[in-house]
Amino acid sequence: MSTKQNHQDQQQFPEIESQAALKFPRRKFLSAMAAGAGSVALSACGGGGAESDLADATAKSAEIEATAKAATTGQKLFYGINGHMAYNSGIYSYVTQANQVKILKDLGATVYRADVASGGMAQVLATALNGAFKGSGIIILPVLNPRSAGYDVKSSESAAYTLGYNLAVNCTRPLKGLVKYIECGNELDVALKIGGDGSATTDWNASYWPSFRGVIRGMIDGVKAIDSSIQVGVNVGIPMAYRALQMLWNGISPNGTAAGRGGAALVRWDFTTYHWYKSSYNIQRAGRTASVDVLQILKDSFGKPIWLTEFGWSGSQDTNASAAAYVTSAMTQYKSVKDKYNIQCVMLYAVIDDNYGLVKTDGVTKTAAYDAFKNFTRANPV
Repeated sequence: MSTKQNHQDQQQFPEIESQAALKFPRRKFLSAMAAGAGSVALSACGGGGAESDLADATAKSAEIEATAKAATTGQKLFYGINGHMAYNSGIYSYVTQANQVKILKDLGATVYRADVASGGMAQVLATALNGAFKGSGIIILPVLNPRSAGYDVKSSESAAYTLGYNLAVNCTRPLKGLVKYIECGNELDVALKIGGDGSATTDWNASYWPSFRGVIRGMIDGVKAIDSSIQVGVNVGIPMAYRALQMLWNGISPNGTAAGRGGAALVRWDFTTYHWYKSSYNIQRAGRTASVDVLQILKDSFGKPIWLTEFGWSGSQDTNASAAAYVTSAMTQYKSVKDKYNIQCVMLYAVIDDNYGLVKTDGVTKTAAYDAFKNFTRANPV
């Protein structure tokens, strides 16, 4: 970036000081465990054959669907971005909340995803929502991170449920009345895959599954215990892991067979969240045979609005130009099919990151992808 452009950036965001900052690895949601949808190789064909109870789910969720639609009235949700606003170190310790609002507004983003792992971190978001973000037209999507709250995938289902429940209660309490949506967990599926690409029941670890189910159930119940009007979402990080979501939804546990074992507690959420990176290619023609429409599977399996809470390019493998081209291409695709699949929100990772960010970790330097994102939102209002 030229000196002139850098100077212009400093003028645009005057409260940001240019200084060395702690660099956050790609999608490091407060966890030392690096887990990535975009870095997972597609090793087998993804296909159908999974149980879905759409008719029953639709009937049971009619009332909450109406509530969800009412909640979105007057709030533009489609363009979002990821950040780590609740961190107390690195760039988020000196880029003020007001300046984060300026960046988001300049980009045309109206949803800001931020990870939390304690009541204290949630209070940071609450302070922002009562302060710089108030009246800004930007909402915050908190994502609960149990791995940073002591979650152990080897724990029992009941222990995992208790941890998830307590985490959700502690994080939701300061946010009650301030947020309408909370995402329960971040890529918790990654530690459970034992084979394949995640699209088959046999790809999943039977021993760890109860803990995985338990912590997600606990988070959902904990959020609802504090504020039943908050809509909850659940995600996976492995590109073809829609089967894991189907298994949770239908009460199926892996047991080494193609069908799995039924009879477990059914897990229900209000919007389906998913992650998809450039390295996984086309979400509508996915898998080794490029024939699986993941968005259609999500729509048919759950009948819920879809949020792509992380999408992004391939980090340092991309040039500035190819990253910018990807942003334009991906956003064009997602906007063109949003009504077909009921996609409510797409969220780029991330606002600030040296490899995946629209702004570098000096807090000043904007990438070519920044302009691509900004130009697209301005040319394509929703």
